[in-house]
Amino acid sequence: MSIHAIALIHECTIISNTQSGTDEYGSPVYMENSTVSSCRFLVSDEPGKIDELESGKHTVSEVSVILPSDVVVEAGDTISSMVPGYSHSYEVLSVKPITQLFNSTVHHYECKLKAVE
Repeated sequence: MSIHAIALIHECTIISNTQSGTDEYGSPVYMENSTVSSCRFLVSDEPGKIDELESGKHTVSEVSVILPSDVVVEAGDTISSMVPGYSHSYEVLSVKPITQLFNSTVHHYECKLKAVE
C-alpha cells in the first residue's frame, strides 16, 4: 500500500521541544522545532466516553492523526492545524508505527491526540 492509498489530504504543523544545552545553573534549555507535514485527521468510530459537566453530559470523541513515515514525532509533541473541524492544538498521547505487510519497514504512524485547552 502506498502512502497515497491512505489519502493524506490534510496539513498540520508538528511542534517539538529538543534540549539544546543547559543554562548557567545547569537547567536544561529547550529549542522549539516545527515541521509542516501532510497528514489525515480521523475521529474514532467507537462510541466516545461521556463526561459529566455542570452543563450536562457531553460525548468526548477520540481524535487521531496519520502521518507519513519520514516524519519524526514523539509523545508529548504538539500538532496544530487549520483544517476545518480540526483547527485546534493537540498533544500527542501515543505514536504507533504501522509497518508494511510482509516487511518490517514503517509505512506510516498513527498518533492518538488530546485537545490542548
